[in-house]
Amino acid sequence: MSWFLIENNIEFEMAPPRPNKHPFGQVPFLVDRDVEVFESGAILLYLADKYGGADTPEKRASYTKWVVWANSCLDGLCFGESDKGGMSGTSIDKPNRKMDVLESLLGESDWIVDNKFTVADVAVASYLNYVPIFFSNVNPSSRPNMVRYMQRCAERPGFAKAFGEDHASLIQSKAKAWLASGGKPKGAFW
Repeated sequence: MSWFLIENNIEFEMAPPRPNKHPFGQVPFLVDRDVEVFESGAILLYLADKYGGADTPEKRASYTKWVVWANSCLDGLCFGESDKGGMSGTSIDKPNRKMDVLESLLGESDWIVDNKFTVADVAVASYLNYVPIFFSNVNPSSRPNMVRYMQRCAERPGFAKAFGEDHASLIQSKAKAWLASGGKPKGAFW
């Protein structure tokens, strides 16, 4: 959420993550004057609606579908879910129709909506760019369009401000290595 705010030059203050009024005691939780919003997708949609300039349902639909898809589908593809509620593994580097479709779409445009960086990119890239943090051995080199997208996002100054220089540098260096491997995972026999 901070990435969207930074990219749009919206002033904000980070509060301690807990305690907060999230009904399940989780983060993120946003307070904007008298408005309280929880869950990352809902927060992004609220911020985009309030500060993003989309003044019609048609304009909002261009990004809403991507924010909802990121939270409902991409989250599971990126992190999996175990029976105990934790992460079970990523699918971004494995055969998967949904990831293949995303790969194809990212081959047609640098950014998800109208070839402009939007809240849709914040939602999608946030999930993708956390995968290497949790799964250090992931190698999505067989999806070069997605890797270049992850790299473009990590090269944005707002990304580094939101996630930290170390995170941005890690994604950039991993992306370069993945692209250099030419779609051949390290250690694989071809």
